[in-house]
Amino acid sequence: MKQRFLRFFCFLLLCRGTALQAEYLFSAVEWSFEVQFAAEPQHDIILTPSPEGDVKATRYFHEKAGEHYLLIRFVYPLALPPGSETGLYDKSRQELMRSRPGQVRTHEKYQLGPYEGERVVIAQPREKSLRELRLIVIGSSLYVLSAEWPAQSDGATRAAAFFGSVKLRPDCEEPRLVEDRERWREFTIGNFKVKYDALRWYRDPADQEPGIFNFLRVDKLAEAQFIAEEHPVDGGDIEKAVLATALEGATSVRVQKRGKKLRGTVQVVDLEFAETVENATYINHGYFYSGAEGTVQLRGWAKDRDYHDASGDIGELLDGLVIGPKGGTLSSGR
Repeated sequence: MKQRFLRFFCFLLLCRGTALQAEYLFSAVEWSFEVQFAAEPQHDIILTPSPEGDVKATRYFHEKAGEHYLLIRFVYPLALPPGSETGLYDKSRQELMRSRPGQVRTHEKYQLGPYEGERVVIAQPREKSLRELRLIVIGSSLYVLSAEWPAQSDGATRAAAFFGSVKLRPDCEEPRLVEDRERWREFTIGNFKVKYDALRWYRDPADQEPGIFNFLRVDKLAEAQFIAEEHPVDGGDIEKAVLATALEGATSVRVQKRGKKLRGTVQVVDLEFAETVENATYINHGYFYSGAEGTVQLRGWAKDRDYHDASGDIGELLDGLVIGPKGGTLSSGR
């Protein structure tokens, strides 16, 4: 995933904006810092495919008198593992230099609050410009700040002011809290929501059908599915409906465990069953509910030989189910 992104990363740094008239403080809730542009920047979002899904690059950029200022925030389908920052900085810098050759004048550490990144200053002979980059990982996002100016100008002063205006948001000053916030992600359908660990699970990029989210565990030895509908199941018996659906594609289905589980103030069916499909046996564990809020199925499964190792992650995913009262507020009950 990161290699495909890095090739595309170089293209993003070539983009240019349009000059506007007034000073502008860039501040967005989903970003970890604020920064002052000389004028209001343009904005776009670019999605780059990867095996785990799209890498989302959100960009803000501004140009005036040959000076170019750019912010990019990269969000990945998978959360970034702790300790991956240095490798990501190295690959980003190397790909950039291959795309736009230049001479590195400065390469040093860059500190923003408790976060350590890199500062790189590059001379660009072909463009007759100087460019400064700051790369920093905060949570599970890679941030790139870039300023480029004509070599024979006083652009370095304005670039210094641009970088000097960067201010970490107060709610991002504790790295562990930020990592946890970006690691745990959510999907919501109507009155139902699932919260999942993006270090362990990602959404199947092949998903096409609205209202159905398919998850793959990172090692692909387990899968999961989140389905929600607005109306209760016909007949009101969700367990019967689930097992009947399983039998449609299996040669046999055998219940191994059944019970009840509270999700907030709502009681769901906790069901574990084995199904045999084309001579392979899969163990399924899911939470199922049908009532005034609608119908929800959250189920994880793995081959019987892999289930023991995957069961903990499946159970954790199931416990991320949130059911909100009809017309009320979603509550996790955790």
